[in-house]
This record gives sequence, structure tokens and C-alpha cells, in this order.
Amino acid sequence: MAHFLPIISCFILAFSFYPLLNKIRKNHSVSGVSLLMMSFGVAQSLYFITFNLFFQRFYMVLPFVVTGMLSGVILYYFVRYNAARKQRMQLAGLLAMSVVPFGLLLNPHYETATVLNWLTYVGLVMSSIRVMPQTYKTIKSGDISNLSARYFSLQFVAGSCGLAAELAMATPSVSHILTFVMILLTNAAQLGCIQYYKSRPAMA
Repeated sequence: MAHFLPIISCFILAFSFYPLLNKIRKNHSVSGVSLLMMSFGVAQSLYFITFNLFFQRFYMVLPFVVTGMLSGVILYYFVRYNAARKQRMQLAGLLAMSVVPFGLLLNPHYETATVLNWLTYVGLVMSSIRVMPQTYKTIKSGDISNLSARYFSLQFVAGSCGLAAELAMATPSVSHILTFVMILLTNAAQLGCIQYYKSRPAMA
């Protein structure tokens, strides 16, 4: 189970991003999408990928590869469709800062395993707050034109698979368990927010 669930999660994640990417390509805009959420998606994926490769938890690498790559594709569309030069510089700076913590690996006083474990907790913080800017942006603007309820619902299902896979591991990672729990909570909150704004016209 610990091997098959991450693979299933990969397919679910790919399907979750498809409607969101389709809307962005159709509208030629990423309006309403939080770029901070996608930037954190790339950064946290990088931390978890490195951790799982180092500890040879290869199957658990797969969901984070999919999340990181597809979040990166959305950032590409942001640069292509919406970003001014200043915004591009801010995005580049944010992504560059996410790589800086790896500099701790060059410090001989820190063991590689310890540093990578710390980084997964940084990834946990990013997972905990990455959807919050999107939820705030949705509440503030009411703009759900580029948002896909399927994206957040399938992210929830993928998070459930990831949590089950981690619990089935011989040695579960606490940071991974907490990360998947936060994925469930934050995506459920955002999904509820989308459904609320979808129902408002009918209530009017």
C-alpha cells in the first residue's frame, strides 16, 4: 500500500491541475489565482523531494514531483500572461530564496539528515499556509473565474492518499503526516469558499 498510494496520488494530482490549467490557458490570465500558493508549492516540493531521495523513500517522491512541476507550469503562465517586470523580479527572488536553506548542507557542523529533516518542517509551514493566501484573495475579490473546485477537491483526495501512504511506511515521517493533514484542512476550507461564491448568484 505504501508503494501504490503515492502512484495513485500522482494521477489524482495531475487530474486536479488539468481544469485549472485549462481555465488559465482559455482565459489567457491567472487572475484570481494566488501566485504565493503556487510558489510555495514549488518550494515545499523541492524540500520533500530532496528528503525522500536522501532517505530512499522513492515512491513518496512522486507526488511532490507532480505538484512541483505543475505549480511551476502555472507560474510560467503567470510570467507569460500577467506579470509586469517588477512582478517577475519578485517571483524570481521568492524562488531563489527557497533554495537558500540548502546552503546549510555546506556547513560541516550540520549533518545532512538533520538539515533535510529541518527543511521538511519548513515545507510543513509552507503547506500549512500556502492555500491561505488563495482563500484570502478569493474572499477579498470574490473572483473565482480562474479557480477550479475540482482542483481543490482532488487535491484533498490526493492528500488523503498521501497521508495513508505515509502512515503505511515502516518509519513514518512526522513532518509528512502533519503536511498531509494541513493539505486536507486548507483545501477543504478553500473548496468551501468556492462553493459559497458559486451559490451567491443563485441566492440573489
